[in-house]
Amino acid sequence: MNEHAYIESKPKFSVIWFIPIIALFVTAWMLYQHQLNQGQTIFVKMTTADGIVAGKTEVRVRSVKVGVVQSLRLQLDQNAVIAKVQIDNMYTSLLSADAKIWVVKPRIDESGISGMNTLLSGVYLELEPGSSNVKSSLFTLQDEPALIASDIKGKRYRLKSRHAEVLDVGTSIYFRNFKIGQIESTNFNTDNLAMEYGVFVFSPYDKLITDNVIFWVSSGVSVNLSTEGIQVSTGSLSKLIKGGISVDYPPNQEPSAEATQNSQFTLHENFSVALEQRFDDYDFYLIEFEQSIRGLSPGAPVEYRGMRIGTVEQAPAQLQRDGQPLYFQQGSTSLPVLIRIEYGRLFEKSQLAREYWQKNIEQWIRNGLRASLKSGNMLTGAVYIELDFYPESPQASVTTASLYPTLPSVSSGFTALSEQVTKLLNKLNDLPLNNTLTQLDGTLQQYRQMAMEMNQLVSTFNQNGTANKVNDNLDNISTTLTQLTSSLKQFEKTLTHYQQDSTMVEQLTDTLEELESLSNTLKPFAKSLNEQPNMLIFNKNNVEDPEPRKK
Repeated sequence: MNEHAYIESKPKFSVIWFIPIIALFVTAWMLYQHQLNQGQTIFVKMTTADGIVAGKTEVRVRSVKVGVVQSLRLQLDQNAVIAKVQIDNMYTSLLSADAKIWVVKPRIDESGISGMNTLLSGVYLELEPGSSNVKSSLFTLQDEPALIASDIKGKRYRLKSRHAEVLDVGTSIYFRNFKIGQIESTNFNTDNLAMEYGVFVFSPYDKLITDNVIFWVSSGVSVNLSTEGIQVSTGSLSKLIKGGISVDYPPNQEPSAEATQNSQFTLHENFSVALEQRFDDYDFYLIEFEQSIRGLSPGAPVEYRGMRIGTVEQAPAQLQRDGQPLYFQQGSTSLPVLIRIEYGRLFEKSQLAREYWQKNIEQWIRNGLRASLKSGNMLTGAVYIELDFYPESPQASVTTASLYPTLPSVSSGFTALSEQVTKLLNKLNDLPLNNTLTQLDGTLQQYRQMAMEMNQLVSTFNQNGTANKVNDNLDNISTTLTQLTSSLKQFEKTLTHYQQDSTMVEQLTDTLEELESLSNTLKPFAKSLNEQPNMLIFNKNNVEDPEPRKK
């Protein structure tokens, strides 16, 4: 009897396996939901974790909790602290790439006191959302709080300064002593060695910022020295302590076009410097002088008949030609000076002034326009450059040396005077001064001998008593003059009695008439007597002398 075993196949997958699979899906779902409820994890890099406690320090936006610090750890190089922060799910949209995070703690600075509520509750992290659409999970903790909230309307601009004093974040910006904005960020650029400021101007005052405004540092104290005395005026206390930035339009100028967002301006040391350096539309020119440029320094004015049209940029010009300094060229003894022709000084509309200058400069040079050095201050020796017409100068034109066009020059007046003085001194050196001095010495000896003889004569004059006699004669003359003066006064007194129309005058007149009549009568008799002296003895008609008779 054959017996066969019956083998029954069983299913490979048991129903019991559904239980762990379902449990696994439930666990994953719960973890996913937990993660969704936890929100997004971000990392904040900070230099120190002073006051921040893991699991306790909160992250807030406008005093509303949006997350919490979960853990703190050192960076691998141990130069910073990395804080792991959990942001709630509903606030993950706030994590834009330009968002800012800083520590809110008690602060006392020039702007006032803030964060006093953290003395009891502890410090917390303040998150300011940005405006970027790009999300980020890594942020750097700011040292200072953000001054301008993202929802405040206004415009941001950039200021660049090389010589003005360094200002802090939060320094106010004033337009005619009215606060319109403040410094938002500071940075020292090591490439160009300049301070760079990010400033924010509140709306609607951003309309005041035009392309032709000037910025300068205002210390809060203004001193004015005039004929009436010294006047000192101060601004607000905060401006006096912290200083500030003033902005305004140049004098006698109207506002130009409104400046665009992030426009860059220059921050000047003071108002006077801002006025001198506000002209940004200019061209460089070279001037080669065949004379010393001692006293000419960068910043010196370039004038045309007393009107400033530019500024000295470099004296001498730091340029190269053929690999050599421009002022040490073979076959040339000239010294180049680099200047700026600032078109805004020529005319209010700089573009129109630029076109006019470039169109006519060649013709002006042909007509005799030349540059020369003039003395600006006799005490300090400072000089400046003046452009003027010299019709008798040799013909010239604008040439190109290195990178910039070159203007012709002539020797200045004081240099020519110096040359004339040198020539005069050379002529004086050539004169035979020794012979002249010898003759002069002989003449002086003769005069000395004459003086001795005069002294002897005066001594003899005094010893002979001549001086006393002269004094006596002078006394007699003085007495005689006194008597004569008295007689003249008596004569004048007598004449006063003979006034016109008086009786005495009439009698005197009659007497004079009678004398005149008598004189007329005696004139023929006197004439006849003069012709014939013997007329009183002989007859007047017997003219011939009688002849004696003959015997």
